[in-house]
Amino acid sequence: MRKVHLFAGLAILFLGTSTAVGQVLFGPCEPTACEPCEQATCDPCDPVCGSSGIFGSPFTFGGWVEMGVRTNSHGFNNNGPMNTGSRRRTDVTLSQLYLSLEKEMDTRRGFDWGARTDLVYGSHAGSMQTYGDETFDYNWGTNRHGYGMSAYKVYGDLGYKDWSVRIGKFGTPIGWEGSASKDNFFYSHSYCYWIEPATHMGVLGTYDATKNLSISAGWTTGEDSSYANPNNNKAVLTGFTYSLSDDATVYYWLNAGKAYHDAVDYFIQSVCFEWDLTKRFTYVLQYNLRNDSSEEGNASAYGVNNHFLYKLNDQWGVGTRFEWLRNNGGYFANAEGEPFMGDFYQVTLGLNWNPRSNVSIRPEIRYDWCDGAKPFGPSDTFGGYSSAGERSYQFSGGCGVVVTF
Repeated sequence: MRKVHLFAGLAILFLGTSTAVGQVLFGPCEPTACEPCEQATCDPCDPVCGSSGIFGSPFTFGGWVEMGVRTNSHGFNNNGPMNTGSRRRTDVTLSQLYLSLEKEMDTRRGFDWGARTDLVYGSHAGSMQTYGDETFDYNWGTNRHGYGMSAYKVYGDLGYKDWSVRIGKFGTPIGWEGSASKDNFFYSHSYCYWIEPATHMGVLGTYDATKNLSISAGWTTGEDSSYANPNNNKAVLTGFTYSLSDDATVYYWLNAGKAYHDAVDYFIQSVCFEWDLTKRFTYVLQYNLRNDSSEEGNASAYGVNNHFLYKLNDQWGVGTRFEWLRNNGGYFANAEGEPFMGDFYQVTLGLNWNPRSNVSIRPEIRYDWCDGAKPFGPSDTFGGYSSAGERSYQFSGGCGVVVTF
């Protein structure tokens, strides 16, 4: 899947990664002697040559815990329309307790199958539920502190050589940042992330046409919805990944159809360009466009998001994110539902420190401002937006800690 390969590439630069979820290494996987293979050397990250899984089964178990804290210059509970994790009051928050059970699919020798289930508990879980049609895992474990539980991924894979199909609930391939915190460089999220789906439920087929080109197409029950689908939502999900060279890759995804309980017609497209300029420096350019139409009116948002990421050494990485997003609708609104219409900007500077192979500490500072609206400022509602609209800017900071197992 496109996002798995993309995040794996970034993790090798800054954290290192393996094919099993939750197993974080430092430095790329190196070919070594490997008993399960019928050859002298093989890739230890290869699912065929790697661990036999739980009690000799093909399934592997992994996960992580992320906790963090965020505060802002206004000194109030509200952190503005930034993302689900940063709206909480200023104290230590359990963002994600993430558990994954997976059997990877390997079709190089012909037919194979795979399956995966990911469960998440924490302040991020609400945005990973099927809130689009309010079924399945919607409101699981939700409490007054903003915590909940999500069955973020529940799917099966079938494949034969260059063809594969995924059936079930899976994380969106749209965009560059992901809901799974381990896969991201920054503790907070961009505005572009906020106008993307988190999950899809349906069928997605993929064909590896060439060594450089992978094409996907499928059908889903709208966005962030389940098979229960009481509103008969449906949408198309399609895209491709193309490697321009060994160092540059383009990703394009489109998702269009009906979603949510009020039958919104929506259209989303995202283009990402990832370029490893050197062995240490990676640049990512992302463009997102979203249009929604319903009986209540039309809304649109579009923006450009830039990542500049640099590996200092095996333990330290530094990154900068700069973004502009135009909000012409209700994607960001106050406590009364009135939209903050205008041009949103944010600049984030972050560090990744990996003192141990399974620990990542991610401090960051961030400055947000809006031309046309005042979305920042005080809030008397826990985790809510500012209803007063007193500030057009906000300086904030935070730090997240991810421990994998």
